[in-house]
Amino acid sequence: MNKLVPILFLTLVLLASCTTTSAKREESLVLQAEALSLLDAKEYGQAVPLLEEAVKLSPKESEGRYNLVLALLANEMFDEAILLCDDSYALFPAHLQFMLAKAFALRTKGESDAAFSLYSAILAIDRGNFPLHATLMELALEKGNTDFAKDTALYLLSVHEEEVKAFDALATIEGEDSWYALAASLMKEASAESPESIQEQSK
Repeated sequence: MNKLVPILFLTLVLLASCTTTSAKREESLVLQAEALSLLDAKEYGQAVPLLEEAVKLSPKESEGRYNLVLALLANEMFDEAILLCDDSYALFPAHLQFMLAKAFALRTKGESDAAFSLYSAILAIDRGNFPLHATLMELALEKGNTDFAKDTALYLLSVHEEEVKAFDALATIEGEDSWYALAASLMKEASAESPESIQEQSK
């Protein structure tokens, strides 16, 4: 009987710990829901402290951290967002969205070289991310790296992905009198007349 006492005590401690953790997680989710409503209402400043508290309550949940990153970015708190992205990616190395958010923050801050390097590193891991290819292409064009932008645009056309953006980039490089510019215009018109686009406009 005496041997059972420590085991029972340990079991009770673990159950109490699980209950506390569960309660904190639920409170964190409530705060996140309230904060997301504020974000939808463009009340970015009010959403940040709620999400900070949510992360404190449940620091090992990636969703709360990412929601806070989005709120910080919306509130133009780029340095804070970058630090949180680094900290979160260290905890969740499979979650590339933290590095994508960091790259976005760097680009928005005007640190295009650092953003370009980070986007390139992400793309080396996630080669099938064609929107990221397009983002990197556009950033290369902004930086004046037309060779990289052109190569990427032609690659996107070859795999039939992000074609409108690819034609736009090529039109910028080759000139508005090029056939690329005509192709971009035709593709935009076709996209605007697509059933998906019409359905979206009717909402």
